[in-house]
Amino acid sequence: MLDPRKHRPQAPTGFRPDDPLRALGIRAPAGPAAAEAARAAAPRLDDATRTEIALALMAGTPPHQVAGDLVRRGVAPGLAGAEVELARPYAAAAARLERRLAKREWLHAILARLEAAAGLEVPRLNAPAPEAFFRAHWCTLRPAILTGLVDHWPAMRLWSLDHLARAVPPDTEVEVQTGRSADADFEINSVAHKTRMAWGAVLERLRADPTTNEFYITANNGSVNRRALGALWADLGPIPGFLERNRMGDGFFWMGPRGTITPWHHDLTQNFLLNIVGHKRVRLVAPSRTPLMQNHVHCFSRFGTETGLPPELGMQTVDIGPGEILFIPVGWWHHVEGLSLTIGMSFTNFVWDNAGFEADYRANGEL
Repeated sequence: MLDPRKHRPQAPTGFRPDDPLRALGIRAPAGPAAAEAARAAAPRLDDATRTEIALALMAGTPPHQVAGDLVRRGVAPGLAGAEVELARPYAAAAARLERRLAKREWLHAILARLEAAAGLEVPRLNAPAPEAFFRAHWCTLRPAILTGLVDHWPAMRLWSLDHLARAVPPDTEVEVQTGRSADADFEINSVAHKTRMAWGAVLERLRADPTTNEFYITANNGSVNRRALGALWADLGPIPGFLERNRMGDGFFWMGPRGTITPWHHDLTQNFLLNIVGHKRVRLVAPSRTPLMQNHVHCFSRFGTETGLPPELGMQTVDIGPGEILFIPVGWWHHVEGLSLTIGMSFTNFVWDNAGFEADYRANGEL
């Protein structure tokens, strides 16, 4: 005979007859897996919208107004309010950081005001002594045009399109920046604009003497062109006391037609910009004006190729011709325009330490 005590229906796992929640029709709390699934299924905003919330709160927009704006865009009121509340402590921390930056900008503004009062211009120095240059310009981040340092270089009397054609075989493959005219951010996107061309084809385009920013050999092409154009380095010489002893690979080769533009940016090292053929116009803005330079990505400015900058930026303009070197200190904003066919070099291999500036840089990406 069956024992009824051995065949009672089994209660669901976790069921207790005296469970008050069960008696009231309330489910027991879900386990961790169920809770995670519920969170995943709950409505949420994307990261872009959350960033907008944080930026609005940092800008001082009242929380209720931020939530109201979200509701008007179709977000459920409960979700809008919850997301704003979640963002508030993070936005408060970001606002604290913003105040720290505001203090630095205040100091920059004081420096800019004093620089404007001093009326400092870019001086021209004929064959300066290295130690005097080091104290007056390298250590103070003050630009200068140096002359009389490379007049003895063979490149100063030899370099022309005809000489370059003889020095490097025409079928040598070189790298060129091309397709720049159709891209407003051609310098930011410089990797996408790298193109291989025959050296002879580049020279033929230059012989036509166009006015264009469409093609340009720049420092961005240095890794390829240092090897391809190695013969040209034989025409360069040393600058004792300023640069390390010249060797194959030192410096970056630049060549382009009238109309080439290097848009507003600052470098991460100290630089010598040497013109050997033709003339360039360089516009400069001091590092103290950085808060006004619309620096949106890395070392670039939204001003791009513009030349009509607001007067409060204190822009200075200098022209450099054959044999002239412009010292561009680290952090100085500059815009470079080719006024004619130009051929030149830039150098960063100084006798003084020039690596530490870049090593300490932490502002890559979007700002």
